[in-house]
Amino acid sequence: MTSISSDYSNLGSYAGKSLSSLLPNTSSAGTNDENSSAGVSPETDTVSLSPEALAAANRDSVGLPATGKLTLSDFETAAAEQDETVNTLLASAMQELGIDADQQISLSLNSDNAIEVENSFTGSDELEDVLNASNEFTQAFTALTANNEILDFTEYLQEKATSTSLVDYINSDSTETDLLSLAAEYSAINAASGSLETLWSISHEKTPYTYVYN
Repeated sequence: MTSISSDYSNLGSYAGKSLSSLLPNTSSAGTNDENSSAGVSPETDTVSLSPEALAAANRDSVGLPATGKLTLSDFETAAAEQDETVNTLLASAMQELGIDADQQISLSLNSDNAIEVENSFTGSDELEDVLNASNEFTQAFTALTANNEILDFTEYLQEKATSTSLVDYINSDSTETDLLSLAAEYSAINAASGSLETLWSISHEKTPYTYVYN
């Protein structure tokens, strides 16, 4: 069975899941004094993570600094490192499967957050299986997708803000629906400022990412 590996192992395991579901349930052993004295195994109580801990875990899951104010350069740095990882591991998998090194390959996450090879070629199905079976590859690719979608969405908003102002709407034949749509988009991104997962969800919907090799 073909497998791929490398020295890249700094990312958390979050393949095929939403960002919130990547976070482990923290627990602590809550001991009942009566049971302890009687030799009964203590029960385990689930402890909820604080909002700060959840935010830190979300950031770490996509290779971002766990604390502090995030800037676009943080997303760009993380995406660049993950792109290198994805390139290296993909090239290794292609070589193992005997796929032409010059073969162009398009990858994306499907609705189940599984990796999908979008174009068809000899060995594409086998490659898709191998990539999804590699925790290291799926970790890096999911993070790469999340970071690039946020970067692309930021660019989308900047372009929209530059090309379409409120004055343009008022002085044109734009409808009430157009105005509400613009307002809703900015309200959504503003509301997402404290939630990386919400921001990623909006970005994923508005600017879905496709990785192209070669």
